[in-house]
Amino acid sequence: MSDTNKPTDRLARVRHTNDAEGKQDGKPDDGTKPARKKTARWRIVIRWMIPLFLLLALVGGLIVGYVVIGKQSLSDVFKWETWQHVIDLVFAP
Repeated sequence: MSDTNKPTDRLARVRHTNDAEGKQDGKPDDGTKPARKKTARWRIVIRWMIPLFLLLALVGGLIVGYVVIGKQSLSDVFKWETWQHVIDLVFAP
């Protein structure tokens, strides 16, 4: 087979290779299982890990900024009144 007649995409090359070797089902002859794709599982994990890490970074930043730098109590970080006061200060006319 010349270079000009070779299939360009991977799926066509795999089909061509399997046809050339006489394997129509794509399974190996040595009795081992074919390799599993792990990408779907990792995509799900990453899609949950990124927002989780962002949320943890936000809470950690609030705690460090308010407790460590601001020298206030930890319980005040999670009170709505605290953040309402900050919003009023920032957006005051």
